[in-house]
Amino acid sequence: MTKGLVHVRIDDRLIHGQVAVYWCNAVNATRIMVANDEMYQNEVQKAALRLVVPAGLKSSLLDVEKAAQNLVSGKYEGQRVILVVRRPADVLRMMDRGVTITQVNIGNLPAREGTRNIKKSINMTIQEMEECRELNRRGVKITGKQVPDNVDDDLIELINKQ
Repeated sequence: MTKGLVHVRIDDRLIHGQVAVYWCNAVNATRIMVANDEMYQNEVQKAALRLVVPAGLKSSLLDVEKAAQNLVSGKYEGQRVILVVRRPADVLRMMDRGVTITQVNIGNLPAREGTRNIKKSINMTIQEMEECRELNRRGVKITGKQVPDNVDDDLIELINKQ
């Protein structure tokens, strides 16, 4: 993983209790980074996300391009960054910009039109399943669990059964 990056999570909700409490504690995070273009352009959503960042943790709410630049440049070296994105495509875009990612945890993708249920709380479009397969081809292990003490399911196996 790129220096400073300790955990990558795909979660449609971005920052919420599971990320802010369970995951940050489990990986000893010092910073929560959200990388998503739509969120970055929405001032109301950014303000709401800042409110749920636990006291003592730094936060970065960035578009995918700037998040990748900051990570690749070593800006967070010496920190313990948990990266949260909304979709598998965000991870691919970060990797295309030089961010090294070896493992991704998918925590929540809601049921939407055109999605299939992969497991509890994880629903994907055919495009998202293909993006996960591409991540897997690039050597990224993809797991699916809500909180750190859940079973570490290999999501590629579940996706390939679809």
